[in-house]
Amino acid sequence: MRLAQRAEFNSSKLFLLKMLVILLTALLGAILAVWLLGSTAFELEGIEFRAGLTPGRSGITELHFPPFGVVEAKTHQGPVKLLISLEQIRSDTLKSHIDNLPDQKQLVEQLQSSARNKIAVFALRQVAVAFLGAFLLVFLIWRPGLLKSLLYTTASTLIILLILAGVFRSYDTAAFREPEYKGVLSMAPVAIKFASDSLSDLQKIRDNTRQIVSNLGLLFSSSNSLTVMANPEEQGQVVKILLVSDIHSNPVGIVLCKSLAARFKVDFLINAGDLTDMGSQLETGATQDLATVGVPQLFVGGNHDSPETLNFITTLPDSQVLNGEMITLKGVKVLGFADPLSASKAVEYESPEAERESLKEQVSRIEEAVAAQGRPDILVVHNYRLGKEIAPLAGLVVAGHDHRIRIEEGPDGVFVDPGTTGASGLRGLYSEKGISYSAAIAYLLPGSGLLAVDMVQYNPVSHQFSLERQVFQSTEPDDLVPDRDADST
Repeated sequence: MRLAQRAEFNSSKLFLLKMLVILLTALLGAILAVWLLGSTAFELEGIEFRAGLTPGRSGITELHFPPFGVVEAKTHQGPVKLLISLEQIRSDTLKSHIDNLPDQKQLVEQLQSSARNKIAVFALRQVAVAFLGAFLLVFLIWRPGLLKSLLYTTASTLIILLILAGVFRSYDTAAFREPEYKGVLSMAPVAIKFASDSLSDLQKIRDNTRQIVSNLGLLFSSSNSLTVMANPEEQGQVVKILLVSDIHSNPVGIVLCKSLAARFKVDFLINAGDLTDMGSQLETGATQDLATVGVPQLFVGGNHDSPETLNFITTLPDSQVLNGEMITLKGVKVLGFADPLSASKAVEYESPEAERESLKEQVSRIEEAVAAQGRPDILVVHNYRLGKEIAPLAGLVVAGHDHRIRIEEGPDGVFVDPGTTGASGLRGLYSEKGISYSAAIAYLLPGSGLLAVDMVQYNPVSHQFSLERQVFQSTEPDDLVPDRDADST
């Protein structure tokens, strides 16, 4: 009798243990399904997000804002991490928000109203995905039959539902008043203060930029102390070229490009790269006004650009991406090479050794191209280190990357770095002294070479503006014209 009772007891224990193991299997299937398949895309006021759940530290919400970084806060109870990533801002929505800043209270109310519906859809998706994952894993591993599989699946889904209910019931959005920042956003308090102080004045900044640039051309034409070659645009067939670089998604930098192109009546524009910060579709939406510059544009990819950026450039009217083929524009031969990193999502090399090796390979490639296609009038790359290495290969070499405007003359040619036409983009917001917007205008006489370069700088914090002209050669007698001349204001 005792043996029979003991056997029955052991059998009950094994049965309960098996039930528990199957339930844990169902629960594992539900968790894996929510983790891997529960991600949901949704849109709020023209801004596209993707949200998902993952096992993680208790009560953490992470907000991902590529390429700028991550904001996280301890918002709820339970071993669940909520991940929300900004996917895209529609270009029409971005333009609407910039040109017509919405009322903050009204915008918050609209977002809250839309968010309630999105949260309900998100929660239902998690439950559905959890149910499917639990059922499939139990049925495939244990094969207990359809009815029992449904029972275990229902039990595990209820557990997931209770966990999610605890998460959403304890969720506290006020936790983001004291968040943690990662990446570029680690300086978010400075950026938020800057945005609060200056975004409402964006149109004023743009207007001031246009007004300042509208008077630039008068500085030299009104100066009687300068010889005729100090006004190279008066020398007949002179070609004027606007040189820009490192806009880094700054819309004011694009306003500067448009204003300089119009006021100086340039023949075309050369962009030495880094139109964006990470080459994302979100960023290219902020640079679409390049289509209205009004002159042909030549572009080389920078390390912060991407294949998407290069594809975007090709959609602009009368624009070309340079990558190893000589072109002739207005009688000027131009040869350009993209930074190798523009073909990938990476923005820097894995090591200094890898960067040095890449630099050597680029120099060899460019030397071979010049030997095969002939010496260009202008040679364009992104990295200033590369630009200095290849300076003897062209009459004018243009590069950027280091955000430092300068001109260096060598025995075989001139190196020009236009600096940063976008004031370093987002990073420029963190400088208390302010980073200057800069560009250059080159004057070339086809068949003769570089005549002069104007260097333009504007600091929006100090409101200091400078324009300096450097003259390189002249068709006038040597005793009438100095080798260089400069002016500033």
